[in-house]
Amino acid sequence: MDTQPGAPMNLRDSIEFVRRHEKELRLFNVDPADVILEALRTYFEAQNVRITAGRTASGAPEGVAVLSNATGVLAVVDVTTLRELLCGAHAGIGGLGTADGKYDALLRFLKETTFTSFDTEQLLYASREIEDRARRTGQGSIHAGFQRCSVMRQQRSVYTDLSRHGVAVHAYGVPDAPPPALRLGQVHAVSTDEIARTWFVVFDGGGDEAQKTALLARDDAESGFYGSWTYDPGFVDHILGYLNHAYAGAPDDAISDR
Repeated sequence: MDTQPGAPMNLRDSIEFVRRHEKELRLFNVDPADVILEALRTYFEAQNVRITAGRTASGAPEGVAVLSNATGVLAVVDVTTLRELLCGAHAGIGGLGTADGKYDALLRFLKETTFTSFDTEQLLYASREIEDRARRTGQGSIHAGFQRCSVMRQQRSVYTDLSRHGVAVHAYGVPDAPPPALRLGQVHAVSTDEIARTWFVVFDGGGDEAQKTALLARDDAESGFYGSWTYDPGFVDHILGYLNHAYAGAPDDAISDR
């Protein structure tokens, strides 16, 4: 992300930090039924961008889009340019699928290293990519929060294999069942609300800044999971620092009521 957190934040605050840095792409004076609105929501679905539409009192200017964040306007583009963009490229995790300088005024603010989603399947895909990255690297450490030890047991083979490949495993979960043995991995069976409601997979990169990756998601009883995954090494270090301070150095079952 463009902005790094200052004071130490817990896991929930880290998720909210990402949410607060959401951008808005607002299309002015377009038909509310215009298919471009839904097309843009799909195109930018993981880029932490909210797509909205509005009308000015005068109805002018027509067909203009404004990209902004909490601090101000970032870019102004014609809706016609957005239609051309949608016709010529496809978005995807890790990039926006186009290098055309024609769209640089907009896309340079959206080619982020941190992505967000309410889609559990997409978050699961990101978690598997992080696990595979750690396995390929074969060193470093991975911290995984399963919410409950019973879920941890279901993933035992994955994390035992990571340990076998030389990755130091730290697994976290509320002890609703006996925690599994993870070969050389360390299990943190801790009874905290934070662990019970947060799903995370954080890889320290094994000494390579470019390999640092993290997924962090919060389980909301009403809306399900909301989370982010990031390739921003500074933000990954922030999450690791918090986990090491709050949990990793403590004996199993020694922490409660966080």
